[in-house]
Amino acid sequence: MAIRHIISIRVAAGRAAEFAAAFDAVRAHTLREEGCEQYDLYQNTTDPDALVMLERWTDQQTLEKHMATERTENTDLLNPLISLWEPGTTPTVERYED
Repeated sequence: MAIRHIISIRVAAGRAAEFAAAFDAVRAHTLREEGCEQYDLYQNTTDPDALVMLERWTDQQTLEKHMATERTENTDLLNPLISLWEPGTTPTVERYED
């Protein structure tokens, strides 16, 4: 069963374009991972500092593999994104099955 992640991110004021540029490198890398069917970023139309990532993975196993790799091997890609989060906030993650 496919798994979808909806991740809401609040970036520091005025830093959304910088976040999107850094996200492009993460996206290019992640789309090459086994099981990744979608990895996209969207900006809120009324609040430009509010972003949403939509991810879709073929199953729970490929998502777990991605998450483990992301935390241990891809920190050089993720750290620029994390540095742009609004101070004091962390993204929220919702998980759904297709």
